[in-house]
Amino acid sequence: MSSEGQAQTEAHQTEGSRQTGGGSSSCWLREPESNDVNDIAAWLADPDINQWFDFAQGRQTLPVLAVQLMIQSGRHRLRVFGCAGEEAASGLVVVSDLAHAFGTGSFWVLRDSRRPACRNMTFVASTTLLREAFATDQLHCITAWAVDCNVRSRRLLERIGFRLIGLQRDCHVLHGSRFGRVLYDLLPVDLANDSGSPVGGA
Repeated sequence: MSSEGQAQTEAHQTEGSRQTGGGSSSCWLREPESNDVNDIAAWLADPDINQWFDFAQGRQTLPVLAVQLMIQSGRHRLRVFGCAGEEAASGLVVVSDLAHAFGTGSFWVLRDSRRPACRNMTFVASTTLLREAFATDQLHCITAWAVDCNVRSRRLLERIGFRLIGLQRDCHVLHGSRFGRVLYDLLPVDLANDSGSPVGGA
């Protein structure tokens, strides 16, 4: 599940964050801090953002306490990201439901289109987190889905290297209408490098 917006600006690296290159620009990526929790909860309380998500049994929001528990839990790998030159995060990338016995997890991403963005920021943050999840958590397969009308998110997932594996029909409600969810999975060999090409080849 993913929600991707659009905006423009440049960027800064906060202390303890990781600077990443992305084409002609750069962004930072770091673990969420206490002051990020309210931002994350606010994003997920925003109907324009949470309409694209499902956190089980139709729940589309996560209160502050749930966000804090996710950050503290070993079952989720969360990173906030933003532009170099900006203190506040512009988005969040997550691999949830880590199942170490099977080497699986579920990827999702959101970006607040009202906050600064730089070229390739969401793509670079996503590939960096996914590479970390494969290497550090020793995952073998990561899944993702996007509502079938969410063209921007589908393009992002496909650029990252996610492969289409199916369609769950008529299962997501937006503004009273029903849509399908496009299902994807990703293996380490499929993951794109920072230029947008798969690690294993063209």
